[in-house]
Amino acid sequence: MRLHAHDYRAPDTSGIVDGAILMHREVAELLAGHRSVAWHDLTRGAESVASASPGEVVYAGAGPYAFLHHLWRERTKGRFRIVREVHTALWSGYWAQEELCAPLLRPGDLVLFPTEYTRRLFIRHLASVTEDNSAVAYPMLDRLPRLPRARIPAPDEPLRIGYLGALSLAKNFDQVLSVFARCHRASPGRVSLLCAGKPNHPRWETDAVLAELGRQGVEPDAVRMLGVLGQTELAGFFSQIDVLLFPSTASRETLGRVVLEALAHGIPVLGADIGPAVELLPARNLVPTVLNTGTAFSMSRVEALGWVDEDALVDKLRARDFEPADVIAESPYQDRTFLRALSGEAVRQEIAHDARLTDRLTVERRKGVDLDRALARSEQIFTDFFRHRDDGLLSAVDALPEEPAQGRRQLRRLITEGSRNLADYRAFPRLLDALLLPPLDYGLTPEPVRTTHRKDMTA
Repeated sequence: MRLHAHDYRAPDTSGIVDGAILMHREVAELLAGHRSVAWHDLTRGAESVASASPGEVVYAGAGPYAFLHHLWRERTKGRFRIVREVHTALWSGYWAQEELCAPLLRPGDLVLFPTEYTRRLFIRHLASVTEDNSAVAYPMLDRLPRLPRARIPAPDEPLRIGYLGALSLAKNFDQVLSVFARCHRASPGRVSLLCAGKPNHPRWETDAVLAELGRQGVEPDAVRMLGVLGQTELAGFFSQIDVLLFPSTASRETLGRVVLEALAHGIPVLGADIGPAVELLPARNLVPTVLNTGTAFSMSRVEALGWVDEDALVDKLRARDFEPADVIAESPYQDRTFLRALSGEAVRQEIAHDARLTDRLTVERRKGVDLDRALARSEQIFTDFFRHRDDGLLSAVDALPEEPAQGRRQLRRLITEGSRNLADYRAFPRLLDALLLPPLDYGLTPEPVRTTHRKDMTA
């Protein structure tokens, strides 16, 4: 079986920090070594799939653009299967992909998800995803080391806490700092913090973080901020910590690569008891979480869907009340599962998952959209953008009736100054949001009240 795929080995992704982008590149390299692959460039349009023969497979693994592969299959009268992916949960990019794909799906097409939580979320809310045409597969473990479990220090010994990921409110990084400060004061002074990641606000820059922690009684030498790390630097990071915190409740979270990376390096993880972490961690390592049910969210923004109970997390850290590292979910993250899915073999897995978020999620219904026109327009926007046909795009932006002046300027900069990189999810999907499919609103219905402690370090 020959496979057709966008060549993700070539694009320059420097400066773009995103787990999905890394996965796309890793998969391209995996396929090059295991399959007969006809590489194409998605930005060249319908010719990308024109050479696909009946029974072959087009792997649409280049970002939230799979609707284009389906559209071009119709146009070229192709008879191949399409395997697409969803790598972000409550975000307009992949939501729009699935809305646009819905009328073009055929038997044998498949959509892959990083976790059962994300698959269930899309099954519940989108007609394009069903039990039969979806699976969980995210090849990753075979490219990670499998180191022995790190020893967990006794409660009276020093503890090295780690955090790896975006420094943002959506990831609840403010809670990481608050919990660390409390543990450090209570030890006293025997708890340290090592952070790595990209700050999304000046408040999370190194000097600002150290100043805030200093006001909470933390000595500067108890904290180290490493900035963004490359894949080759992860082993060094994990060798310097005893436990990783993953309190993220980000609305776009579908996996948390850092959790699997830590576990593979032998480092235990404490995570929020909602979303992806439920599938990756033992119950003892999950921290009670309160959902944010009083907010109207938009798929244009990444938000925290809740907050971990800081008292519970502090207690776990101080008492060392957590299990050692163990990869309890192996199959979804192995190459063989992914390759089986590409080959058309049914991938059925019983995966315990979080239903709390999916059951309480309400999403605004799309109204007044002609999908045939939307598909044609989305292709036109894509083609104009990646072939530098800027005049029409700029005119369309200027004609937006409800876009504020600042928003228009930002959109114009995307067109006039952007790199036209498929890996830059801030570009084309943002244009699609503005010009065609406005991001939907969503919310979480109330649940029984649970107490939590969250120090206000908003940004």
